[in-house]
Formats: sequence, structure tokens, C-alpha cells
Amino acid sequence: MIAKIWSCLIFGCKQNRQSKTMSLNSPEMKNGKYKMSQSEQSEATAVLVNFDVQKKRQDLIKKIEDLPPLPASAQQVLSIVASDPKDISRLEETISHDMNLTSQLLKVANSAAYYPEAKINTVQRAIVYLGFSQVRNIALSLSMSSFLRLKKKNRLFDLEKFWIHSIATAMIARILAFELDMDEPEVYFTAGLLHDIGRAAMNACFQEEFNNAIRYAEEEELSLLAAERHFDMPHNMIGAWLVKNWKLPAIYVRAVATHHLSVKNRNTNKTGVLIGLADQISHNIGMGFMNPPRSNRYQLANYLGMSPDHIDEIEEQLGQIEEIALAIADGFHMD
Repeated sequence: MIAKIWSCLIFGCKQNRQSKTMSLNSPEMKNGKYKMSQSEQSEATAVLVNFDVQKKRQDLIKKIEDLPPLPASAQQVLSIVASDPKDISRLEETISHDMNLTSQLLKVANSAAYYPEAKINTVQRAIVYLGFSQVRNIALSLSMSSFLRLKKKNRLFDLEKFWIHSIATAMIARILAFELDMDEPEVYFTAGLLHDIGRAAMNACFQEEFNNAIRYAEEEELSLLAAERHFDMPHNMIGAWLVKNWKLPAIYVRAVATHHLSVKNRNTNKTGVLIGLADQISHNIGMGFMNPPRSNRYQLANYLGMSPDHIDEIEEQLGQIEEIALAIADGFHMD
């Protein structure tokens, strides 16, 4: 029911209304007044409850609307991915016009994660040394940092660990997309980067309610997602609404909204499953964030046409993921 209400808010929904005409002599009429049957009373109560839940959702969305828009540099990088994924000159220009982004990028490029033989002191040299795709993805990750840095401090929510998990999931999603020979693997990097953005929004907009969910998850030994659902605020649906509000392509809305769905769910789709698998692998290699929901990554892999051995092999080759994710997180000076 929660997911259905959120789906209406995110994707839009139609309501079917039926009118019912009663005769004054009908058994449902008493003293000129309509008398509800037991089933109709239950239905009316359910409608009221659903209305209350939907109103709560709309109140939460109103708070989310106060969040800043997607950073301009992030919009530019996403535009490059969408229009011309190999436009090197435009990427270089976008980064160079943002001095803070430039300094952050060069810090990451010169970190131990990439072992440059000589100091990299220009964006052009970073692109030559690291490769266009790598620089573009680092730039996108770093440009999102301004959205995160505006958040209030929260001792229950480790923002740095959260973002490291998001970056790791993004890199793994890109690797999976390559393994599956999917078009534009960079799209899946972006989807992975955004997959838990709803939690950053909750931390910013209704921290007290979010902390209640975190405490509940710890006390009941549940996944954070299960606790969020208990409090009617699942991060995947809140994140999908935020991504839609940013006017990003529908594939990102769909990926964020569906990355926790079971493979048996009728709304399951390949993009959501790929991001869900990347999320699970990230947890499995020690790059997770709080308790993940129960999910069988081999079932997710099978849905995508990948064998368990293939997944194990990929996990064994992800040693550098943590080093790179930590370098990017350090690059935007998390504190």
C-alpha cells in the first residue's frame, strides 16, 4: 500500500470513481439517511487511513521541495552523458569553470588510489592520464558534494560512510553494465550514485523522523529499509520523487524507485535489478551502509543472466574500489 501511494505521487495515477444511486425505499436507507454496510464502513475507514498516509507523504514532499536544486556542475556533467558521452572539450570546460571542482578533481587524480608517475596539474592532463570516463564520473561524484555538504550534522547518520557506499555502488553498477554489454554503462554509474539519495534528503528535511527509523532498525535488528517502511518513509520512493523533481531522465527515477524490488515483483525491471545487485555486492565486499535488506544477490544475478561464479569472480576483482571511493570522498573534504 505504501509503495502504491508513493507510485501515484511519483508516476501519477488515475482514480476510478463510481456513483451509487439509492431509492428512498431501499433497505440501505433508514429515516431518509443512508446506512453503510459493514464492508462499506471498513472501506470508508481504509480510505480515511489512506488519505492520512497520502497527506503525510505530501507534507514530506513539501519539505523535500525546499532542498537546493541539483548542483549546476552536476547538471552539466549529466547533460554531457545524455547528449554526447564522449565530448571531451565540453567536460574539460565544465570542470575548469568551477575552481572548487577543479581542485577537488586534481586532488583525487594525484591520490594514492591512482598512483600518478608525475604530478597532474591540469584537467586536460587528468583526462589523458585517467581517461575520459573516469574523470567524468569523478567529476559527477564530486559535484554532488555541495548537495550533501548542506546537510545538518547527525551523529546517527554517518554521511561520509553513506557517500562512500553510494560511490562504490556506482562503480560496481558500471562494471556490471560493461559485463552485460549494456548500452551507455555511464548511465548505470549515475543511477548507482543516486540510488540512496532519498536518505540524504530525509537526513536534511526530517532528521528527527529519520533518526526514529534508524533507532528502530538498531533496536529491532532490522534493515534500515524495513524500519523506513514501518514509519511510512521508504528512501527509495522519496529518492525517486527527488530525482523526478530534479527533472532527470526517467531511467534514474525508475532505478531509484525499484532497486529494492524482488525479482518476482511485477514492477521489477532490468535497471532496478542491476542497481540492486550492485548495492548488494557493495555490502558484501564491506562497502555497505547500515543493515541491508535481505536479498539473494545470486537471484538478482540470475535475473540479469549472470551466473553465481561470475558474480564471485567480479567480487574478487574489486579490491581497488574502496581505495578509489575513499579518495573521491576525501576529495570533497567531508567533515
